Amino acid sequence: MKRLNIYIIAMIVGLLSSCTNDFESINTNPNTVNEMNPGYQFVGIQLSYAGGGAEEWRGNLIMSGPLSGVMQDAYQSGEGYYASNSFSSAKWGSMYTGAIKNSRDMIAKMTEANGDGSNDAKIAEGRIFQVICFQRLTDMYGDIPYFEGGHGYDDRVFYPKYDEQEDIYKDFVKELIESRDILLSTNATTFGQTEDIIYGHLDKEARAKAWARLANSMLLRIGMRASAADLAWSQGVVEEAAANAAGFVTSYDNTDAAMITHSTNGGPWGSHENGSGSAINGKSGGFAYSYLGDEYLHRAQQMQDPRLFYLGAHIMRNKSGDYVAWTGQTYFNPFEEVARPGQPWKPVSFISARGANQDEGWYGQYVIDKDGDMSTEDDRNTVSASYYINESGFDVNEDTGKAEYTADSIQFNIVCGINPGTIGSRVAPTIVFGGDESYFILAEAAARGWSVPAGDALTLLKNADRLALEKYPLVYPTDGSPEKYMTLYGESTGDLRSYAQMKEDYLVQVVDASVENIQIERWKSLAINGYEAFALWNRTELNYTTNGDVATTNIPYNSVGDTKGHIDLPVYALGTITTAALKAISTEATYDPNIFPSTTYENVLSHDGGATEGVRPRRLDYPNNERTVNADNVNQAIQRQYGQSDDSQFIKAKMWISKGDK
Repeated sequence: MKRLNIYIIAMIVGLLSSCTNDFESINTNPNTVNEMNPGYQFVGIQLSYAGGGAEEWRGNLIMSGPLSGVMQDAYQSGEGYYASNSFSSAKWGSMYTGAIKNSRDMIAKMTEANGDGSNDAKIAEGRIFQVICFQRLTDMYGDIPYFEGGHGYDDRVFYPKYDEQEDIYKDFVKELIESRDILLSTNATTFGQTEDIIYGHLDKEARAKAWARLANSMLLRIGMRASAADLAWSQGVVEEAAANAAGFVTSYDNTDAAMITHSTNGGPWGSHENGSGSAINGKSGGFAYSYLGDEYLHRAQQMQDPRLFYLGAHIMRNKSGDYVAWTGQTYFNPFEEVARPGQPWKPVSFISARGANQDEGWYGQYVIDKDGDMSTEDDRNTVSASYYINESGFDVNEDTGKAEYTADSIQFNIVCGINPGTIGSRVAPTIVFGGDESYFILAEAAARGWSVPAGDALTLLKNADRLALEKYPLVYPTDGSPEKYMTLYGESTGDLRSYAQMKEDYLVQVVDASVENIQIERWKSLAINGYEAFALWNRTELNYTTNGDVATTNIPYNSVGDTKGHIDLPVYALGTITTAALKAISTEATYDPNIFPSTTYENVLSHDGGATEGVRPRRLDYPNNERTVNADNVNQAIQRQYGQSDDSQFIKAKMWISKGDK
């Protein structure tokens, strides 16, 4: 409900940012608009960073999220280790033509008109958010046009050089410190309520302090992200920010945390909606097929992580065509751990999606329609879940000829999707920086022996996890499905704990404050934020595993004695496993894999190695149009980072922030 007029203004800014193909006409035609109010531009910059459905589906849900392991997607380019231009270039294009171009122009215009210093605070805010935008780009692509990037409109630099990530990061720190200190000392007016989506609801003094605090929090992020590249410099940046009077974000209160609010006003193709939510809800060109990551789900189930009630869902399409969380289960327990590949099928509520092979298909996806009964749209009349299941257990509706299922027969065979009514909502906030991130960074710093305030590593880690668990019911919308899932869970298991009690029980298990475990807990907090999760993995090579094999730098799901990338999947008749599952649950019998007999196995290629021969990519590839029109600068950047002229596997080349030797 806040400041809905800013979204209408943002449509104007979005139109301007799309008109970049004819700079000469824009600059010389007296009938064109060649100046925009900086406040209007600031609105558009913030929304451009958050992203629309097209680029967030591609950049976040298909590429960054699956590469990080927090998500998986039926569009397999990310988890399949492929360099797909249409998917990899989407965020690059939208950011450079939107947020970066407008921020450069906005800052230049305000600087030119700042003879009396009246624009000092606004310029500082613009510089801070410009760093936030550029960090997203360099963390995705490595070396990028930075010092000359975005100056095509104001300085007519159409073929910018690519700067080294180390130089970019170190300039980030200069920009943030200077801007932070200006905001702490100036009396100049900040951007106002209709111009600042994040902190515009605060008064003038509080806005300046909040932006200074955000700058200081970003210094924590940037400093720690460099820890694998330049440890001494990293420590210095983190310690300076941790001790600075500006403070850092410590909560999810809207006076403190940096969050971009969203609205459905204007429709899914505008810049108002949460872009990932728009895609997850099928409003940006089709269903996004986004699911919780395999190992992410395993770890959540092992620790009875209450976030599962908000993160996961069985997805169905209702009569109006909307994708919603299905809550018609007769039995529901999200904490029962899904079987790993090669293990016998077992009846669990949340099954993970698996597979990343573009040639032979993907197994694990399943979306159901609801039109009275539930029916499959799969032409093969099969249900793809943890394993392939043949069609012999299907009932056929005599009137429609379609295979149909009751809740009992289908609820154990649907994969765990990203909940479209909560974190995957069209109006879910885009979190720029929340309090849990500050404490995760400080916890890691303390575990490394650095000088930071607010407690020892374990205390800081528990503070971070507490905020990470509390943010879901606090800041995300709900369609009622988390509450319904908790009710179903209580009815099915007799466990009547509240979310608050489950949170406390989770925190009791957090006793390991090693650097690695802090990083893993931080990774868990980034379920919908594939960009930050990928950057975290890229720095740390988190040792999350699958079936005993490290899934960070080689192909997962290798079968013993079989070819690399293949697994053996047990084949069951649907009716057999449904009957056995219901029997096991109704009798409260101890789980016995022998009640799920399988006489046949199907050998399936799970992962073909992609473009990197099975090495998890370190970056998204540069867009094809950049390779064409800015070829000399692109080729120099590739040669510098990859160390060879053959760039067929460039996406596996480590960035400056990446762990280990280059």
